[in-house]
Amino acid sequence: MLGLQSTTNHCPHIGLSLLMALGMMLTAPELTHASNATALAAVQRHENLATNSLREDIAKNWNVVPGLEGAKDVHVRLHLKLSRSGEIVGEPKVTVTGGPKATQQAIAASAMRAVLRAAPFKNLPIDQYDHWKEVTINFDPAI
Repeated sequence: MLGLQSTTNHCPHIGLSLLMALGMMLTAPELTHASNATALAAVQRHENLATNSLREDIAKNWNVVPGLEGAKDVHVRLHLKLSRSGEIVGEPKVTVTGGPKATQQAIAASAMRAVLRAAPFKNLPIDQYDHWKEVTINFDPAI
């Protein structure tokens, strides 16, 4: 099963559902500055809509070659900045850890392709731009 996880720059751990077709998982951020449970729940619903949309768009495009040596040990993190229109601004920052170098390169390339194919992200709520203007996506082929 392939794993995909995403966080925005504002919040670090709201669990989201698994993407049924690919079994990918995205964990959106946890809010640290909510004044009460009602406000937290309302903001989480908005963020879930934005991050679910982003996750689904990327997940549809992520393919990892099966049988790569050490793939389960590789973790790829892509940090994106997005414009209000959902386009990627500048170059995504890629960080890769674990596994053999050749496998790292293959998985990082597949993650970058998935993000570039999915962009621009059109289904993001513009009124929540501050929550998705910077996104970190974690790709984990072991999940």
